[in-house]
Amino acid sequence: MKISYLHGICVNNDAISNSIRDEMTWLSEAGHDVRLYAYACDHAQLQFTKVNDVNDVVFDAHFQSSDLVVFHFGVFYPLFDAIAVAPRRARRLVVFHNITPKAFVPAEHHDTIDKSFRQLAHLCFADHVVCVSQTNLDVLRATGITVPATVLPLALHSSATLPESKPGAADGILRFAFLGRFVRSKGPTELLRALEVMLQAQPALRVQLDMIGNLAFSYSTLLDEIDAIMGRMRKQYGARLRIAIHGNAAEAEKNRILREADLFVLPSYHEGFCVPILEALASGCRVISYDNSNIPAIAGGLARLVPTGDVVALAQAMSEAAAELAAPGWYAPEGGYARYAGRAAAYVDSFAPQHARRRYLHFIRHLVS
Repeated sequence: MKISYLHGICVNNDAISNSIRDEMTWLSEAGHDVRLYAYACDHAQLQFTKVNDVNDVVFDAHFQSSDLVVFHFGVFYPLFDAIAVAPRRARRLVVFHNITPKAFVPAEHHDTIDKSFRQLAHLCFADHVVCVSQTNLDVLRATGITVPATVLPLALHSSATLPESKPGAADGILRFAFLGRFVRSKGPTELLRALEVMLQAQPALRVQLDMIGNLAFSYSTLLDEIDAIMGRMRKQYGARLRIAIHGNAAEAEKNRILREADLFVLPSYHEGFCVPILEALASGCRVISYDNSNIPAIAGGLARLVPTGDVVALAQAMSEAAAELAAPGWYAPEGGYARYAGRAAAYVDSFAPQHARRRYLHFIRHLVS
């Protein structure tokens, strides 16, 4: 079977790109002839044709003879317009990753969000839509889109392993981790404010915070603000506080930070899926987040959720979790950590690539039959 994929980019450290890479790899391994049309691609193992506009796609021989055309959509990109001119013989599939609401992005990006929601009208040309979460399907239905749809969760690619204990059990330093883009909607400054509340209320507390995020998809002005806040906090709390931004951390460095972290805190205002929460659970971190969008579902009952935007409640949840972790026996054999980590590992296993691969290939077989 000939299959064409279309998206703006397929690059490293990007959730939609990772999903495209997975699906194309699985389909190729199953014997299909799969090609990606995009403006840029970092994955050399994929068959890729660099294009500049829709015309470069629609007149391509592989595209014209395709049995299936797959579009991933999470934000406006001109190549999505090609769905209207896909070959009549081909099935048309859209994988929907949700659109960040305008309220959660800076004003200079509002026009792009408006164009993204207008471009959703192209789903009328789709034979089927895959949503990576029930939350995303609910968004589609709320906009009046009634195209047949299926929920297929993303695969979690992680070499994370559960540590038997955490270094804080030995040195008394409470370690926090944050993983996400440095944008307002991920709440990095709210995490810093909540951490400061903890430090002020507990004079003996010693803390380490490691913040990881893709700098290419972050906002430079916010990074400057975070850096200034961190500088002030270092001066105020001295040796009690170790704090750092790791930027585009390598996979091994990210896994090390999560393995050592006691608490993973992500005060996010909007998530269509949220791979970082799964990565934190896989590493034995206790998870604290806001209670919106897909976060309650992806957390699987294993996270402490607080009202969105309530920094006081966030600080309280962090303090209560810290007290629980400091209690005698938490890291003892068969103690609280062992029970929690076992539940987390069992839950995260359901997102393993082999399960996602089986689900996706089964779905594709039925779609084109």
